[in-house]
This record gives sequence, C-alpha cells and structure tokens, in this order.
Amino acid sequence: MADSPRPRRLTPAERLAADARDTTLARIIADTSAWDLAVVKRAILAHGRALDTFSANDFRELLPDQGAGYVGAACRALAASGLLQHTGTYVPSTLASTHGHRIAVYRLAPPAEGRAAA
Repeated sequence: MADSPRPRRLTPAERLAADARDTTLARIIADTSAWDLAVVKRAILAHGRALDTFSANDFRELLPDQGAGYVGAACRALAASGLLQHTGTYVPSTLASTHGHRIAVYRLAPPAEGRAAA
C-alpha cells in the first residue's frame, strides 16, 4: 500500500490565521442556538443533495435570518462529523465583511457503512 502524501506544513502566519478562524467559528457556534444550527445544517444537507459541490455562498440568501456566520460554521461542523467532504478547492466569499476571503467548497460525503445518510 502506498503512503498517502503528507499535507503541506503551515507557515507561522497560516497557523495564526487558522487559529483565529477556528476561534471565531467556535464563538459563532457557542453563540448560536441549537435550533438555529440544526435548521442551517438540515438546509445544507437537503440543498447539497441537489448540487454536486457548494460553499457557504450558496446558502446565505436561503437562510438570511440565521446570520452570515452560521452557514460557514455549520459547513465546517458537518465536514468534521463526516457528512460533508472538502473538495480541496476554494471560492471567494460573497459576504461583504470578509472582503472576498476564500471559503471552502464541499460535497456531500457518500454514506458510510453503519451510518445512515442524514
């Protein structure tokens, strides 16, 4: 079996940016009601079934009342739980406050054995 390639090591600046991102997303999730987060996650999973790939940009107009930050945080939480897969590509954010910062593109993960599709 061939070894999988090692991920590129992050530079100190990239590590700081990743830490800041993770802290912000953790705060967003902590400040979000369980109900709102569940609604956003369900919408992402339902809408994601109709799309090959998608990003948080695809859901902001569908879920305006849940706040801009919820969608990205929900996508990351779904990816961490194995329900979404990061495609390895990024697109510029359409959220004005991010100044076009790149955001991840996802796809639904194939159902794993022993785990029912949501």
